[in-house]
Amino acid sequence: MVIPMVAGSGRVQRERHTSTGNGALLVVIDSGGPYWERMIVEETVLSALAHFGMPFRLLDLAEERPTAEALGECAGILLAQNGLGASLTRSETGLIADAVRSGAGLVNFDYDLRAYSAPLLEMFGFDRINPHPYATDTVRMQERDHYITELQSPGEFHTFDRMVTAIAAEKWGDSVVPLADGILGKEQLIYIRHLAPRSAFEPRNYPLAFATEWGAGRAVQFTLNSRVWRNAFYGHARGMDDLFWRSIVWTARKPFAANMIPPFVTMSWDDCEGRHDFAFADIANSYGFKPMPSLFIANVPERLLPKIRAGMQSGEIHYNSHALDYYRLLIYNFGKGECSWEELDSNFAFADAFWKRVGAHPGATLRFHWGEYGVRALPFLKERGHRFFCPALQTGLHKADMCLQDGFWPYGLQTCYYDYLPDDHDFFAFAAMLARHQEDFLTGCTPYLRENERTDVEKAAGNAALQIRHGLRAGFYAEIVTHEQKFDAVTMDEWDRILARTQALTEGYEKIYASHDEIGHYLQGKDGVRLKQISTDGAAVRYTLAGRTSISLRISVFRNEGDAVVREYREVGAFEGRAPVE
Repeated sequence: MVIPMVAGSGRVQRERHTSTGNGALLVVIDSGGPYWERMIVEETVLSALAHFGMPFRLLDLAEERPTAEALGECAGILLAQNGLGASLTRSETGLIADAVRSGAGLVNFDYDLRAYSAPLLEMFGFDRINPHPYATDTVRMQERDHYITELQSPGEFHTFDRMVTAIAAEKWGDSVVPLADGILGKEQLIYIRHLAPRSAFEPRNYPLAFATEWGAGRAVQFTLNSRVWRNAFYGHARGMDDLFWRSIVWTARKPFAANMIPPFVTMSWDDCEGRHDFAFADIANSYGFKPMPSLFIANVPERLLPKIRAGMQSGEIHYNSHALDYYRLLIYNFGKGECSWEELDSNFAFADAFWKRVGAHPGATLRFHWGEYGVRALPFLKERGHRFFCPALQTGLHKADMCLQDGFWPYGLQTCYYDYLPDDHDFFAFAAMLARHQEDFLTGCTPYLRENERTDVEKAAGNAALQIRHGLRAGFYAEIVTHEQKFDAVTMDEWDRILARTQALTEGYEKIYASHDEIGHYLQGKDGVRLKQISTDGAAVRYTLAGRTSISLRISVFRNEGDAVVREYREVGAFEGRAPVE
């Protein structure tokens, strides 16, 4: 027997790409600042800008100083590092204020208002800045209409893994809109009295995100320490990213273009054997989904093979090999380790025979059972045209040995990512899910395993809507996930009502229904393309793309319509090298 080998490749090392032109953001940093402030900029701001596909270039105060020309020839200014208020002179702060007055956007992620001079404070009408920082581990969305918080539920709370500091502005201008509050409760107050013994804080809500218009421009100020965007505190892709990217989009000079992921939505079921003759997939399809049932291929009745073939040939339902059965994985020995070459030959022969009887190919996306994936199996998968793992987890490891701190690009997470498989770069991995214990949205909502006394349609729909909101707020795609076993206790009428209610709860979200294969191809294409040069005359936007994509991409173009911001798409075909777009 010829034993195929896989060459270890390691993690893909991504280069930082900057952009030219007046349609790009100007990101201000200070490499000469304190180490523990400058070292978090990549994690908190720059990785996010790369993920959102927003064109930007750096202005490092340690190497150059801001000028009126540099500040005026950009779509927006991002103050991206704590402590910049102390690095900027009063006249330089005045130049920033003048640039905003002339139409540039401003988002200040530097929370410490105490160090800023009058021109920035006057922009927001800030007065009576408390000289002591406070600490909070909870943000509450204010109950008001604004583009930046439009995807949040009024009064919604977000709780961090640990407290971060914030600054209290006790007065602001009449036209300034507070968007969210930091909660200073009794627990935090005890901590604060140790942090700043002579401070005088009362327990209440303190606004920590402000939006305003200033002349022809717009500005947003966060008074919450930017460490909140670190994984150790809260991080990206946890439920607040829309405040981050929509602040930039709202403030940026329009039209503003970005290589963002369109709001794709999909659905999958694990452990499928054909309950209800896959009627649950038909019902999901009637609501627009292009879902993926992942099959225990040894347990699927022969009578259902024609239905599987019809769904796959129509492109409406994408079935996938999940495992042979619950305890027989396709590409790993359950709880033991790598399969032998003989075992892999046998497993894939079984899978090949199954799909030959179906009369259709299972597609490019792999969604395997249990999350234990063998490295030895990769050549077998590649030979059969599979290329996408959703999710990937950590190949070659027992589930018990996987570390949640070892994640994928862009944020080092195992929940929301798209990245090349470290063992073999011919494979691309992606996922958009909640924390592991929240992945199945029907958990706790049905009589299955007596998790509930009845099927709670409202709770189930709320969980499904949460999964959609989670992915789309983070600028990823959204995926609803559950297991077919739940349908032992859920009727198809209840399932229909769950999806109808889910649709109603997410009515305000733009959604583009797509299959896993479509999403995988798109993410890989988007990952390989950047906005190299971008310019606007205030009415039209022109840009040059650089990189490579084998599929068409949809570049997001944002425009102002009154107080609102609208998103349009401009399609760009496959290319390699550079592609100018007029």
